[in-house]
Amino acid sequence: MADLEFLRSLSLFSGLSDEELARVAAIARERHYRKGAFLFHEGDPGEAVYFIKQGRVKVSRVSVSGQEQVLRVWGPGHEIGLVVLADKAPYPATAQATEDSVLIAFRVDDLWALMPESRTLAANAFCAVGQRLRLAQDTAHDLAVHSTHGRLASLLLRLSEEQGSKTFTLGLTHQEIAGMIGTSRETVTRALADFRRTRCIAVQNETVTILDERRLREWMGDPSV
Repeated sequence: MADLEFLRSLSLFSGLSDEELARVAAIARERHYRKGAFLFHEGDPGEAVYFIKQGRVKVSRVSVSGQEQVLRVWGPGHEIGLVVLADKAPYPATAQATEDSVLIAFRVDDLWALMPESRTLAANAFCAVGQRLRLAQDTAHDLAVHSTHGRLASLLLRLSEEQGSKTFTLGLTHQEIAGMIGTSRETVTRALADFRRTRCIAVQNETVTILDERRLREWMGDPSV
């Protein structure tokens, strides 16, 4: 049985009664993955949804040219493979642990069986899948219309929003960022240096602080600034 407090902290299970949460915990399975281990590969049957309790997981796809495209690198509290909860279709991407990780897994069929008994769970699932699809659309838009600096600025602002603070943990290598925004590692390093030089951000180890959001948005060509 999974830790109830951890489950309660996840948006998918927000607002569930103690009885409902106990039923959720009963179908949860804790799984441990060593660094480099795969949760699933693109095209595998969409059988389970995962929540990161500890560690980090990279989600990626392979382009037509055979290059890896990093979609996101998620940390504790985030879900992996949630989209299969909507249609039970194969996984649209590959998920790999980038460090030793602990995840809580739920079989999709088990979650589906609980939804008729909990309108709150069903509503949460609908909203969560919608939010993930909106994120995918926003990412595609960034890649299509923004410059490299603009795509990086958008990513930093999104990470700040997700972590709820102007100071946040980047948790990504320059190579991983490059894969996410469609550029090279060297270009990411130069763009971050430009942001620091213009005092948009401050960086210390893996911690980033947004010093001037307005100026950062100017790199995106945001007409509201």
